[in-house]
Amino acid sequence: MIKLILGIVKILKGLRRWMNGNKPDIYRQIPIQWKSILRHRVQFYNHLDANRKKDFEDRIQYFLKSVRFIGIKTQVTDIDRILVAAGAVITLFGFRKWHFSNLKEILIHPADFIIPGTDKKVRGLVGYGAMEGRMMLSRKALIEGFCNASDGKNIAIHEFIHIMDKEDGKVDGVLSDIMNEIDISPWMHLIHQKMAEIKEGRSGIRKYGAANEIEFLSVASELFFENPDKMEKEHPKLFTALDAIFNPSKEL
Repeated sequence: MIKLILGIVKILKGLRRWMNGNKPDIYRQIPIQWKSILRHRVQFYNHLDANRKKDFEDRIQYFLKSVRFIGIKTQVTDIDRILVAAGAVITLFGFRKWHFSNLKEILIHPADFIIPGTDKKVRGLVGYGAMEGRMMLSRKALIEGFCNASDGKNIAIHEFIHIMDKEDGKVDGVLSDIMNEIDISPWMHLIHQKMAEIKEGRSGIRKYGAANEIEFLSVASELFFENPDKMEKEHPKLFTALDAIFNPSKEL
């Protein structure tokens, strides 16, 4: 059984650390409306104990102070803000002191939208080039992603994983700023094995994960965060690898 033992050996580019001396003042309690959204829509939050829920809420506030939301032919709502923030916090929750410092704007579309300059319709997109620092999301897809907490489909988590993937300067399905060099080869072998299983119809991971290594990382991560029990049962090696990536404190 392949077990990827991963460690934080370099500062994550673009994932700025909250050093003790620079940590913001203790946050106030979040508004009751926000907490209600979390309780009713974010299963990950509901599985946390009281102390970790407070940590999750504080990081929600920190994220919301760090980015600007823009509605495209729509008005941005509290539900939009909290669900996007929840997606960000979920993906980095195991790192505790890190956040997405290069992300500046979230563009909310009412539904699926056309990628600028193309005729391709998508549910979510991370900006590149002139759109660097932006994430675009369909509200419809965003809400649907949190409606079923166990189907392994969550567009917010999916796009935030893409941001993590690009932080090392390459978008390739490898989080090389987190993974030790010796771990990358077995990780790629595992990715290709699992992609082959998807293509052959022998996997519960959704088909889009077989598109390429980049999409496999995001699709597999959606399932890891939404239904870890299912992943651990059906894909134990993959679960072990992703658990080591997203919960590095277990390896320190």
